[in-house]
This record gives sequence, structure tokens and C-alpha cells, in this order.
Amino acid sequence: MLRDLGAEWRRLSTARHAVRRVNTWGLPKSPIGHLDEVLNNAGFGRDPKDSVADRYLFLLVERAATDELAARIVLQRLLPPLIAVARRRGKITVGGFDEALTEIISHAWMLIRTYPTERRPAKVASNLVRDSEYYAFVQPTRYQRYTVQLCDTESMSHVPAPRPDETAAMVLNDALDHASSSLSPQNLLILRQLADGMTVEEIARQHGVQLRTARTWRREAISELRARTRSVA
Repeated sequence: MLRDLGAEWRRLSTARHAVRRVNTWGLPKSPIGHLDEVLNNAGFGRDPKDSVADRYLFLLVERAATDELAARIVLQRLLPPLIAVARRRGKITVGGFDEALTEIISHAWMLIRTYPTERRPAKVASNLVRDSEYYAFVQPTRYQRYTVQLCDTESMSHVPAPRPDETAAMVLNDALDHASSSLSPQNLLILRQLADGMTVEEIARQHGVQLRTARTWRREAISELRARTRSVA
């Protein structure tokens, strides 16, 4: 994966279409002639406490919600700390460093695309790296510690019967509307895609991750929704 990412970045960083596109974004210190300049401006290899670089990275993350090129630049900016986490976690992960790196990068990509810019405008890099580590390695082990009871009489008593004209997707979207403020951005996105009829295979293809990772995302998203709707009830 590191070789592939490195080769991809070398091609992208000097590609004329990519440089021209970035220069239309109106970023500080524009125009640029090479995407490595964007990385440097966003804090690559610099002091993590650099507030100017943090603000620049924030502007990239803001755009990354709808722009894949911006998201790819942010991912490249985060690679050194993500690799460091993968090395540490790889020592206790089945599959070692390679598996750990695949997991954390796939989660990082999703989190970059769904970062809550309104609520977390500062310390962007550290927030993304910390969240990526949490969703890749901490949250799954927490779920494994508990046996989740899928349905019990008391919980079902709080669930209203659907109207005859309601579809399963309508019911799920209603539940998401009620719980959206308390769900993580990543899980909310996955649940919305499921409600829209996407299969887990389609989700995996869209986000460029392995099917096993997409299934993990689905399981985590449904588990969080279940927990949130029970707490509301």
C-alpha cells in the first residue's frame, strides 16, 4: 500500500490538471507549482502546533467533503502519523503492519470526507489521526466485549408500528433524522447510504476499501444507531 500511495502521489503532485485545479481554490500562498507546496503549507513535516498550517489544513478538509483531490492531499499530509500508529498497532494486530495500515488508512479516508468542520475547526491533523486510530482499533474491540441483544420485549415496546404506506427505507431515514445529531459522521454517512439502497459491496467500491472493512463499518454504524435510539427511548 505504501508503494502504491507513493507512486500515486509522485504522479499526482506534478500533474498539470491537478496543479491547475488547486490554484482555482483560492488557498493562501497561491499560486503553487507543485502539490508538495500544498503539503508543506498544510504542516507536513512541521511543528504540529503551527496554527497557520492548521488553518490551511482546515481549508483543505472543508473542501474534501466534496472534492476527492482535496481529500487525497489531506490523506498524504496525514500519512506520517498514520504510519506511526500502524507500526505501533501492527505489533498487536493479526496481519501485522500491513493489515493495520490498511485499516487505519481506510478509516482516515472516510473521516476526512466527513470531518465535522463546524464543531472541530482546530487541531485538525491530530483530531483526524486520533479518530482514525479509535475507529480502526479501539471501537471494534469495545464492541467485541459485549453481547448485543438484538431484540427484546421491553425495547420493542418503544418502537411504533410503521404506517401501511411506509417502506423500510422511510422508517430507517426517520430514525436517522432523530438520531443524526448524536451519531458519528462516518456512521451517519454509512447508514444514509444503506437507507438509499446501497449494498455493502457498492459502499466498499465507492470508498475504495475492502469488503471486510465495509462490513465492519456497517456493523459499527448499526450498533451505534441501536445504542442511540435505545437511549432516546
